[in-house]
Amino acid sequence: MPRWTAGKLHVDTGESLKEFAMSEEFEFDVLLSFASPERDYARAIHAIATANGLKVFFDEEFQHEVWGRNLVEYLDHTYRARGRYVVVLVSQAYVEKSYPKVERRAALDRMIEQAAEYLLPVRVDEAWIPGLPRSTAYVDLRTAGVIGVCELLVRKLKGGTGALTLPEGLNIPRVPLGTIPASQLADYLVALCQRPQVTLFGTLIYDETNVAVRRLLTRRDYWNALDTASGQHLEVFAVRDEEQYGCDVDFNAKMLTASTIPSTKDRGYYFSSLMKDYFGVDKRRINYPSFALFFVEAGKVRRCWRIPFHQASVEDTLNWLIKLFRLIDDGIASAGGPNAALGDILAKVKRLLLAAHFTLYIQSPPSDAEHAIRQLTDYVETAGVSD
Repeated sequence: MPRWTAGKLHVDTGESLKEFAMSEEFEFDVLLSFASPERDYARAIHAIATANGLKVFFDEEFQHEVWGRNLVEYLDHTYRARGRYVVVLVSQAYVEKSYPKVERRAALDRMIEQAAEYLLPVRVDEAWIPGLPRSTAYVDLRTAGVIGVCELLVRKLKGGTGALTLPEGLNIPRVPLGTIPASQLADYLVALCQRPQVTLFGTLIYDETNVAVRRLLTRRDYWNALDTASGQHLEVFAVRDEEQYGCDVDFNAKMLTASTIPSTKDRGYYFSSLMKDYFGVDKRRINYPSFALFFVEAGKVRRCWRIPFHQASVEDTLNWLIKLFRLIDDGIASAGGPNAALGDILAKVKRLLLAAHFTLYIQSPPSDAEHAIRQLTDYVETAGVSD
């Protein structure tokens, strides 16, 4: 039976390489191959895969092993021989950079030597791996999200369809469009809210007229800046609201007269769908964009503030949000972190926001955190955001 040993494939007499069967002798279940701009994605995939029992090669953990060695030889050996699969985060940077080229060439050589699949592509943008057949099935990070990639990876290696274990303190980097699939986002937030400490999450509320916000959500560098500003204790995502037209009275159009039409029209109004259906506030229009900040403790939403701001350029909107997120993060830190008492966190965050002249409107979402999250993530825009 063929087996991998010391980086070389040994085949017993009479057996073909095409009969290669995976053994348990691999040092790693998964090797991660990526370019530096995708490091945050790789770090999150490594954390989740490891928490779910997979042995993962992630370069940050092997600096001691690399030190002083010929890096080209080391990478060639690693990506040719040490793992069962290699997960490649395919991007334009991955195609262009030097060391990823060494890794993918080693992986492609390994593919020639065995019949079973080895290289598992995950597309980050429109780039593709030179030399890899276009017919190769891949996962798109932009639609599957980090959790979706990990769900498939764990299922491929271990089988089963159970929920993933998400490590504490995990930060899932946002993919372009500023979101992950709504169902994954909901599962992730629900898991966070089950922790004993105070959990904060917020949502940027926009509508189809918010050109600046929609551009912000499609730019990876902008969203990365927001992700960094929000720190480790605030999860942020975006939802799209819409305005609807309503009328105070029900009437039969056939019974309208010239005298009743003007008064009926006067009673018409526009209202925010999210404010009515989610917060239970009737006849309310809101400023777009707004930011809703949720404080959760013991699985219950204890407080929710809506913080409006004015439409502005992409850069001004970005700077406004960065300022807001940093103040929230500072408030959590000054209270002693998420393990502090909820009252202390509320007081510290409120004081900083009011001192910076932010306006806080108290809202009443569903009190059960899971209900509040799943109903809110129904507003996540699933189609591509366009100007």
